[in-house]
Amino acid sequence: MSSGRLLGLGLTLPLLLAACHTPAREVEPSEAFRAALDEVMLRQPPQNKVKADELDRRKQTVVLALTLDDCIELAMSRNTAVLFDRLAAEVAAADVMGSRAPLDFTVGANFGYTRTERPVNSRFPGDSRDQDITAVTNYGLNARLPFETGTTVTLTGGFVRNDSNSPFQTFEFFPETTLNIRQSLLRGFGFVPNLGNVWIADNNRTIADLQVDATRNAQAYAVAVAYWDLVEAGTELGLFVEESNLAQEALKLAQSRLDAGIGTRLDVLTQQAAVKNAELNIINARNNRDARTDALIRAMHPDLVIGYALFRDYRVEIDPRTPADVSSISGDLPVVLEEVKAALRRRPEILQARKRIENAGISIQMGEHGLLPTLDLVGEFGVNGSGREFDDSLNSYDDFENLKYGFSLEFSVSLQNRSARAALTRAQINRRNALLAARQTETDIILEVAAAVRGIRSAREAVAAAEESFKAQDEIFKATSERADPRIGLATPFEVDQARKDRTAASINHAKARIGLQKARLALMKATGEMGR
Repeated sequence: MSSGRLLGLGLTLPLLLAACHTPAREVEPSEAFRAALDEVMLRQPPQNKVKADELDRRKQTVVLALTLDDCIELAMSRNTAVLFDRLAAEVAAADVMGSRAPLDFTVGANFGYTRTERPVNSRFPGDSRDQDITAVTNYGLNARLPFETGTTVTLTGGFVRNDSNSPFQTFEFFPETTLNIRQSLLRGFGFVPNLGNVWIADNNRTIADLQVDATRNAQAYAVAVAYWDLVEAGTELGLFVEESNLAQEALKLAQSRLDAGIGTRLDVLTQQAAVKNAELNIINARNNRDARTDALIRAMHPDLVIGYALFRDYRVEIDPRTPADVSSISGDLPVVLEEVKAALRRRPEILQARKRIENAGISIQMGEHGLLPTLDLVGEFGVNGSGREFDDSLNSYDDFENLKYGFSLEFSVSLQNRSARAALTRAQINRRNALLAARQTETDIILEVAAAVRGIRSAREAVAAAEESFKAQDEIFKATSERADPRIGLATPFEVDQARKDRTAASINHAKARIGLQKARLALMKATGEMGR
């Protein structure tokens, strides 16, 4: 291949690739984002309201002032885990309807026409036919009605017209009605084999509805934890900003002392390092706050995340409006036994376990019925008519001149019956599994409640200790700052810097302890099934 062709191919290939590439902006579901933004903006004060059409030109951050209740309420209607479980509940409801299909009342109709032509091979005197021709036209209706007791009623009605050129054809019209009743006496008798699948499907629908409650409980807790994580990150960022401001003032003081000849270059370098360290803390804290903002948005309303793919300078900042409440630090501690009783009453997982055990019991009963032989009682009653003319056949039918009735017993037994025995064995194993799962669920809930109660006690102690630590560090910082006054000169700038860092760390620990108490309370609410209600 010539160098010119290679060059042409090299220029053409990137153009073809570019033509085949579709920008993400054109395929992103922007309508979902716009609807999400509009929904959230309904909760915002006028100064925070933003329209999606403005974001192409907007450089400022989108600020969402939200309380914890706002976030949980949005999550209950928009969280993907909750939506998936709601769809599963709808499928379970459809399965309930499908499980009753064997009990459906069915009706039908039939119509047919048959013509037979064959040569006449033997004739009697006076028979001038060359072919024996018979045409049969039949049409009719039928209905089948099964009952929950194992009874099946079938009603058929039809009409037959038989046209023939045979001189021996006596009747042409044949109306007929037959009533057939079949009653299972062993296998298939009773409510269990006929309604067992309906009961199981109905229990599965209840389990699916309870799963929605369980997911709401878990997701509401996850949203609340993400909310307080964001509050913690924002508080930490604010404290680092405060520390940076103090470091800036300390740097100015050290520089003025150096200019006045009463300080050293080392003091200035120490404060410069403290300023840079504070700036690094701010950068890390701001990144942590942004990451926790995204985590809360994803749990609360994931459609808002699409904005990152739609708009170049899109940024979201959540302004939490729910303060940390530590007013009940000195209140009575929750009692483990009472909280466990409440959890075992409320938690949907316990109710789900009971329904699964119930389903396993129904499956065992159905499996035991499957081991029985088949014994059916069949009764039949029929009436028909015949006539040369249509009216004659109806008169014969109405007079009940031709009747057919009787009954029969039909018996069959599978000598090995492997399918039924295997189904019964599976049902028994599933019941043992359901019992073990229920015990495990109960154990997990008890341990979760106990851990939550211990967490509240520990969080209360942590708040009290962190508050005392902060007060002490604040006094140390103030005293050290006073001792560092140029007129006193009993403390060095390094000691002031260290006291400031210790005060900031104590303040962060105090904020984390307060938020930790909020999380501990939420953990107990989640353990007892109160979240997401």
